Parts: sequence; structure tokens; C-alpha cells
Amino acid sequence: MGAAVFWLLRTTIGWHFLYEGVWKLMQKDGWSCASYLGAAQGPLASVFKWMSTQGWIVETGDLAVQLGLVAIGLSLVTGVLARVASIFGVALLAMFYCCQPPEPFCTAMSGADGRFFLFERNVIEAFGFLLIASTPPRSTGGTPVVTVWLKRLIPGVVVLAVFGCCVWHQVRIGGFKKVEAVTSATVKVHEFTALAALKTPFAEKTSIAGVEISRLALGGDLIDGHSHARDLIWTDEFMRRYHADGTLERTIRYCSFCGIDAVFCEPTHVGTMLSAAQAVGSDLKAFVSCTNAQDAAQAKTVGAKAVYLRSEETDALAATNDVATLRARFTALKSSGLPVGIGAEDVASVKFCVAHDVVPDFWVLAFHSLDYPAAKMKTRCNNIWCRDPEETAAYMKTRREPWIAVRVLAGGAIDPVKAWSFAVQHAAAAVAIDLPDYRVVETVNAIVKASQPRDEQKKEGK
Repeated sequence: MGAAVFWLLRTTIGWHFLYEGVWKLMQKDGWSCASYLGAAQGPLASVFKWMSTQGWIVETGDLAVQLGLVAIGLSLVTGVLARVASIFGVALLAMFYCCQPPEPFCTAMSGADGRFFLFERNVIEAFGFLLIASTPPRSTGGTPVVTVWLKRLIPGVVVLAVFGCCVWHQVRIGGFKKVEAVTSATVKVHEFTALAALKTPFAEKTSIAGVEISRLALGGDLIDGHSHARDLIWTDEFMRRYHADGTLERTIRYCSFCGIDAVFCEPTHVGTMLSAAQAVGSDLKAFVSCTNAQDAAQAKTVGAKAVYLRSEETDALAATNDVATLRARFTALKSSGLPVGIGAEDVASVKFCVAHDVVPDFWVLAFHSLDYPAAKMKTRCNNIWCRDPEETAAYMKTRREPWIAVRVLAGGAIDPVKAWSFAVQHAAAAVAIDLPDYRVVETVNAIVKASQPRDEQKKEGK
């Protein structure tokens, strides 16, 4: 009975490792350990993150992990050199553990499945390897060597045949998709299933009022529950609920790993977002939309890098020609001691501010193309903010202050890559795009690819 249980333990661990190796080898877009290393946490995070930037280390690691998983899996399933393979298995799992340790070594994945203070699934599987490695081979009692090996190999060959049938069936129904890799030997939680698809983190930088940020930033409308979904009455509530209970933190983690290090938002969730970024070693720069001195003071207290007057406030003051209130609001924000910007939906509001010598450190403007159906309707919908993007761009080119394009998706009517390209082509210093967690990696991949020279895009497509 004990021998049968031991065989099951060895075979199931071997099956798991074999699956992991085959899954990686059969990825259509290729698999790389770069994103896993780049998302490292814990005491050795800096070492693993450095490794993720070294091309030769990543290439060697990709090959070693893929072939290592297959070799260890085959060895355990067949029983050939299983004790030796178990030692290598422990070493591989130790690397996974050190790269993404559980609490209290890191806190970013608190509560994730398979992690339970000091221990996690890799540790349990490593103990199984240690048992296999430390168990001496059974005595053959004078049985011929050929007979002994046949008894050991035949069960393994049967298991491999079953495994092969499973692989064949999986290929027939669509192949090995990335979501299937939520397992303990590599991708342990949803975080890294998504991050495994990351090709290259976004790297373009710009400076706004002395604060260096990624040129691609995160917008805050969806986070604050402003979906601008026109007549879909429950969408705002849905977005507010969606970004509760850990989803907002996950969105920030994804952005951090993907190279997005700035957010343009209201004061409500700034503290939560900055804490989530800090937990994974990222320095998130928050530019906070404010109305008065209290908003600005709150933003400064939680760690915002800059504040700006809400666009709705600016437009309303410009429409009523209320210069006194505009100056009072602007002065109130400046009392925070942070860089101060002015938000606007209409370029006429910018001209109004300039005409009355209220000039900020930066501008935050609603800016998008009109290339979508609702923009061409006679009745104005609530996803049209930039009525004349060409005029806006032309005027902003005359200003020395940098400007950030926001609401670039027009309430979800414009593709993020098109929105990014349109804003950048019209000289926006940065572009803030509203992204839910499940769209961060996909959007970064697409924007990075679209920003590459055409010859590089062709090479990547081969």
C-alpha cells in the first residue's frame, strides 16, 4: 500500500511538471520568464528584477525552465533518475519561492489562493520532492534487471500515453491558452497569468512640473464610477462596485509591472492606490483633481505629487466669466505647496484662464477624436467632451506649459491604441487612459507595438 501511495505521489508531481513544461513550449506567442522576474517581491526582489533586464539571463532562464520542467516531469513519471530529478525540482521551486514569497515577506498578494503565511503551494510540492529524493530504492531481491526496469517503466509509459492523449485533445479544441497556467510551479495566482502575456513594459517618460512620469498614465473616471455610459443607468454603480474588494489594488499592481507609474484621479481612492503601488515597490505619482483647499490638502497628506482644478469647475467659471472665483480656486490649490494644474473640457476655458493671467504648471484637457458614431449625432451625448480636437491641439502648441490628454476613449467609444496615437500625434505630453485590470496588459502590449518603428513591428510579427 505504501509503495502504491509513493508511486502516486511521484507520478502526480511528475505529471504537474510535465504539463507546465509542455504548456510553455506550446504557447503560440512564446513564453518568457521576464514578466515573472520583473514582478518579483520580497527581500530578493531587486536581484530578480535586475535579472529580468538582462537579455541573456532571460533567454537562458526561458530555456532552462521549459526544458527543466519537461525533464523533471518525464523522470518522475517514468521513475528514471527520479531521485536526482527531485533535487533539481527542489532547486527550481526554491527559485519560485524566493521570487514571489508569501506573507510576511511580501504583502501584495495577501489572501491569494495557495499562500498561507511562510508556506505556499511550492513549499508543499518541494516537501514531496524531498520525500522522493530521500527514499532509497526498493530491494530487487535477485530479480533480473530487465524485469525490474519493465515493472518500473510500464506504468510510466501508460501514464505518458494518457498524458499524450490529453495534449492531443487540448490541441484539437484550441491549444494551450494562457489562462490554464494557474499552477504552483510557475504562475500561482491570477496576477501572473495576466502578466505572463506582457511583452515589454511601457518605457516612455515625460516631465510634468518637475515630476517624471510614464507618458502613458492611468485615468480615474472608471475608478471613481464615472463610466459615461449614456443611457445605461447601472453602469456607474457597477464600476464603483467592480473597483472595490481588491480590484483597484490589482489594477494598480498591473500598471506598476507594465510601466505605468502615474494616475489622474479624484481624491477618494488616492491613498489606496499609492499603498497598492508601494506594496510592489512602485512609485506611483498621483495627480489629483480638486475643487478647493481641503481637497488639495487631503491629496498632499496621502502623497499626491500634484493637484489640478476640476475640469467641470473651470468650464463653469469660464462660461459665466467668473474671474474672481477662478483666481480664488487657483490660489487655494497653490496653498498646498504642490504643482498646480488646471483641467478643462473646452479649449475656450484654457483661453479664458490665459486671458486673465491664470496660468498653471500644466493643463489637463479632455481630448479625443470625433471618429465614432455618437460624435456625429445631432443630439449631444455625454461621451463627447472635445468638440474641436484640431483647434484644441493647434492652440495648445502655442503654450509653453505641458498638457495631459484625458477622457481620450470618449466613454469607451474609441480603441485605446487609436486614442493614444491621436493624442501623441497632437503633442500631448502624456495620455491618461481609463483601464480596468483585465485590459492593462493587453493595452500596454498594443501601444508599445504601435509605437515601434515599422521594421521592428514586422520582425516581431514573424
